[in-house]
Amino acid sequence: MQDNESPAPLISFPPASPAEALSNGRRRRFLYYFASLFIGICIFALPLKDLMAMSVRSELYDYIPLMYALCGYLLVRERKEIFENPGRSWGYGAPVLIVSLVAGAAGLNYTEVLKPENYLCVMSFSFWLYLMGTFILFFGARTFVKAIFPLLMLLFTVPLPATILAEVVELLRKGSYLSASWIFHTFGFVPIERGFSFAFPQISIEVAKECSGIHACIALVIMALLFGRYFLHSRGNRLLLVICAVPIATFKNGVRIAALTLASIYIDPHILSTVWHRDGGIIIFGLGFAWLALILFAMRKLEKRKA
Repeated sequence: MQDNESPAPLISFPPASPAEALSNGRRRRFLYYFASLFIGICIFALPLKDLMAMSVRSELYDYIPLMYALCGYLLVRERKEIFENPGRSWGYGAPVLIVSLVAGAAGLNYTEVLKPENYLCVMSFSFWLYLMGTFILFFGARTFVKAIFPLLMLLFTVPLPATILAEVVELLRKGSYLSASWIFHTFGFVPIERGFSFAFPQISIEVAKECSGIHACIALVIMALLFGRYFLHSRGNRLLLVICAVPIATFKNGVRIAALTLASIYIDPHILSTVWHRDGGIIIFGLGFAWLALILFAMRKLEKRKA
């Protein structure tokens, strides 16, 4: 007998269009990239935990979690330009990854030799190298160049080595002291100056290391970098704005020292032990922010005239 039933027709799917294939390839690329990030976080889990704990305890490095969030926001904000034509770069990405892992292993092996600040510096820098290596590996060197600004901003998540931090604090302390001295003499006050102290007939004060204003200086430098990136076109003006952030930070700190000293002489002798001394820096920081904004405004005006 002949089987009258005809075979079932085969269902054929149309081939994916080039656009769909490109989209699927990008999805896989980002999937692999985020998987590598997860692996890196697992590898550096303990140092990252110590870093976050330090940022919670420290007044100097409390901005570190915000820098990771800022980098992610900038990458998402500029994603169309940055990830327009990604590629892979094993030749550049793999060596950076190897260096990051070797540096991380060295930091773990020499934990007892390194101070806690230096240990976190080494491990944080190793993790930063890991982030750079994976980015270059999965997106290519050209894409890395396009994303160089937000990726380099992550360097602010690396604590300064103890020796460099001490030098920076001493430099800012000296700048604040000289600024306060200039303000005193400008308004007709002539205190006796010894080292980092001012001696008045009513009171003697010392500009301690805690009064260096390094926290506000870092905040102003970060703001100057962001303002220059998104509001200025000239690279020279961007660099000049960042350089201006440092003297602004030291001068506004000198204003705070002089204001508190004169207030303790003519208003309340106990003002240095009040909330105005502990938490009044935010008001003076607003003054420094205003000066930085004025310089930015002037630079934008000059750029428009040249254009």
